[in-house]
Amino acid sequence: MEVIEDKRSILLMNDFLLTSSAIVAVLCLLYAAKNMEGRAKSAWLIMAVAMLFESFAEGTWAFIEVVLQEDPFPSVSDIGYLMFYPLFAAGIFLLPNAPLSPRERLGVILDSAIVIISAALVFWIFYFAPIVSSLNTITLELTISLAYSMMDIVLFVALIRLLLSKLDAPTITPALFLAAGMASVLVADAVFCIQTQKGTYISGSHLDTIWISCNLFIALAGLLQANPYPFDPLKFLSRRIYSKSPLMAYLPYLGIGATFSILIWGYEYSQAVNQSIIAACVGLVMGLMLVRQKIVFDERNQLLTTTLTEIEERKRVEKSLRESEQEKAAILGGLKNVVVEYLDPFMRLIWINDNLQESSGLPANEMRGARCYEAIFGRSEPCSGCTVAQAINMGASQEGDLITPDGRTWISRSSPLKDADGKITGVVHVLIDISARKSAERALKESERRLADIIEFLPDATFVVDKKGKVISWNRAIEKMTGVNAESILGKGDYEYSQPFYGERRPILIDMVKRIDPKFEKEYDYIKRDTEDGSLVGEAYMPLQGKGKAYLLGSASALYDSNGDYWGAIESIRDITDRKRVEEELQRSKEMAESATRAKSEFLANMSHEIRTPMNAVIGLTDLLMDEKDEKLTSAQREFVEMIRTSGDTLLSIINNILDLTKIEANMAELEHRPIDVKGCIESSMDLVSGSVGDKRIKFSYKIEENVPQFIMGDPTRLCQILINLLNNAAKFTEQGEIAVSVSSTNLDDGGYEIHFAVKDTGIGIPEDKMSRLFRSFSQVDASTARKYGGTGLGLAISKKLTEMMNGRMWVESAVGVGSVFHFTIRADPIIGEPLDLSKPDNLYAHGKQKIKDLERSNSELNILLAEDNVVNQIVTKKMLSKLGYNADVASSGIDALKALEKKRYDLVFMDVQMPEMDGLEAAREIRRRWPEGGPKIIAVTASALKGDQEMCLAAGMDGYIMKPTKIEAIREALQAVAKG
Repeated sequence: MEVIEDKRSILLMNDFLLTSSAIVAVLCLLYAAKNMEGRAKSAWLIMAVAMLFESFAEGTWAFIEVVLQEDPFPSVSDIGYLMFYPLFAAGIFLLPNAPLSPRERLGVILDSAIVIISAALVFWIFYFAPIVSSLNTITLELTISLAYSMMDIVLFVALIRLLLSKLDAPTITPALFLAAGMASVLVADAVFCIQTQKGTYISGSHLDTIWISCNLFIALAGLLQANPYPFDPLKFLSRRIYSKSPLMAYLPYLGIGATFSILIWGYEYSQAVNQSIIAACVGLVMGLMLVRQKIVFDERNQLLTTTLTEIEERKRVEKSLRESEQEKAAILGGLKNVVVEYLDPFMRLIWINDNLQESSGLPANEMRGARCYEAIFGRSEPCSGCTVAQAINMGASQEGDLITPDGRTWISRSSPLKDADGKITGVVHVLIDISARKSAERALKESERRLADIIEFLPDATFVVDKKGKVISWNRAIEKMTGVNAESILGKGDYEYSQPFYGERRPILIDMVKRIDPKFEKEYDYIKRDTEDGSLVGEAYMPLQGKGKAYLLGSASALYDSNGDYWGAIESIRDITDRKRVEEELQRSKEMAESATRAKSEFLANMSHEIRTPMNAVIGLTDLLMDEKDEKLTSAQREFVEMIRTSGDTLLSIINNILDLTKIEANMAELEHRPIDVKGCIESSMDLVSGSVGDKRIKFSYKIEENVPQFIMGDPTRLCQILINLLNNAAKFTEQGEIAVSVSSTNLDDGGYEIHFAVKDTGIGIPEDKMSRLFRSFSQVDASTARKYGGTGLGLAISKKLTEMMNGRMWVESAVGVGSVFHFTIRADPIIGEPLDLSKPDNLYAHGKQKIKDLERSNSELNILLAEDNVVNQIVTKKMLSKLGYNADVASSGIDALKALEKKRYDLVFMDVQMPEMDGLEAAREIRRRWPEGGPKIIAVTASALKGDQEMCLAAGMDGYIMKPTKIEAIREALQAVAKG
């Protein structure tokens, strides 16, 4: 049962493939017919109808065989099959042929007749006759089988016609697949008939594959006919088969061979056929073959005769032409930009040279015999001024300029040729192209005119001299400047052009373009030569005649001709007296501004010194009182002292803020560029602020994202100042909750970083309409806030300006009752190499020029000199040193310090920078000069806070730097640094 099901499945699959492939072939043939016209369209349409009958037959065969499960042979499907053959053959015969000569057409007819008669005779004797003679009765199956055989003969005839015809080029490739499909049908039908007679045919066998291939070959032929490709490998193959394959030429010989095979091996099969018919057919084939051979022999003989004749004629003509061309080449070969024409009396071209062919772009064979004006310019009449027409009319040579319609200019000369009777037989026309020369002449004139116009209307005073020094151009601007008209100076030399400027004849800037004369160069305030073009630029005051002294700017350059030879020179002069006066005024203003800046700097330095000096005493003494364990202070007294110290610190903070703001606004603040520990900076700022929040329940926290580098290059002091200001601001307005700092980073294209800081609090928040006042100097959000929380309103203004100095920005986000987030960014550079050991910003020893060496003495043995002019500060500092276990000698000025050093060796000098008679900087330089080796270590003590103070101290030879008001901790660190190195 399973075997029956498998056979049925195979049968169903074969029937489906046969039907579907036939339908595909119908569609492809219809597609080809749609893209064709005329006879070709009809041929492909008829073949599509034939395949439609084939599809019908395949469909009905499958229906009977699969659905009805009956034997489909014979059945109604045979009608469709039998209709396919004549219709498809008709389509083949309708395919258009390439044009054939009568001899070629006769050859095709003879070849087709030989092959068809031979094939019909073989088919009849070996196939038809044995079947008919062996059967007593004629059945329907036999009749249909014989009908298929007859249709095969029809299809075979169409195949022979297709193979032997000379087809159009586009049809060759599709014809190859049509022939393959037809051959597949003939093979399949032959096998089918043999199996049917023997009773061995099985539906669904491998024979169905041949029919499927036939349908696919025909479908592919339709596609190739509708869509020819520019480069198709099949096109090359098909042309070889149709034009060069020996099979096509030997098809008639194969027919002769088939005919003789009947006489030798087909005797037993030919008994059923009348021998006279066989003899007549064989004789007919042989006769047709003899006629065909006679035609072939005649064709070859004629071809040989024609070829030999043409070869001889060609040799003769080639020799004559070669001799003629050699003569003409000898005459005209050396001529350039010359056109030569030989015309008949009717102005028709007989011969032209290569120049004319190249200029016209037309081949010589197309131009010969045409009138010159028609062939070259497409005109219906001769060109205006044509010397050829004049020579024919006048009978004499003519010459003149000729402008052709393409705009070119020629020198045209025409000479008539005459016979013995004086009749004109032709004209030799010679043209010389002078378009380039004429164009150059026009361009030169136009260039000279434009140059003259440009020079004339230049806004600067300009004049030109030739190589002899004579003035050849003098424009309106120089007329106006000098009062000298062009008419009175043009053509004059001998330095005439210098008279209006100097009142004498002498070389000026235009005369020094070739060589600078040192004698006259000194008379210019500024003179410079351009190294690229050799031009000169000079400035000087000149005594213009009748106009007084003027400051003139001159530019001079040499002029060269096309050969690079010196031709002359040009100079342009501009009166820049007003500009010079403005520059001088600006210079004076700049000097005054610089003087004012220096005065302001000195004022700020003095103010800083005068304010910090008394503050040093207030803060220093309160520190000593608070730190003095022996002092028996009551709690009330200690509270009062603490208030004094707190007020002093507050006042110092206000003073620092005012000085910072003043320095920033005066562009006197300077940023450092050294390593910053981001985490350490945040922690130290938080430690400083968290200790001052008192009893407030505030939690401090920070978060640094992973992409933030640990160390960056920048100004750590200023960064800490910004963070401390923002943290103090957050702590001031937050009673409870959290103050958090977050840090993120963005990599920049240049390798640097943009570091983003955010300080978030849970304070009172800021109203939206008040935010615009946040970053203004001396401004609070409102008066009530200032009364309740205090403050000068400088912290945020300074922080914003410092942020901008670091190439960043600052902004705020806030909601009333929720809190605020202050954001700021800074631009930072990466650290190259290992980061330095960083310490507190106030400790200058961490970034001095050199470390202090170990003094190899105990602390108490250090000899210390205090150079300080203020008596109170002397007492405060000595008291601090005494509290730390040190004794110090005192000098009231730099001179006193030098005298003390002459009398005694000191290990360390605390040097006040601002002192009478000799300040600390001058004293330090003198100490280093006198004692270059083994001199004392010098620590600067200054109340100044200006840009460059630290650098000045280090440059003067000092080893450290302490700011006033002096803290005991700063003195302790300085002493430890000296002791430990």
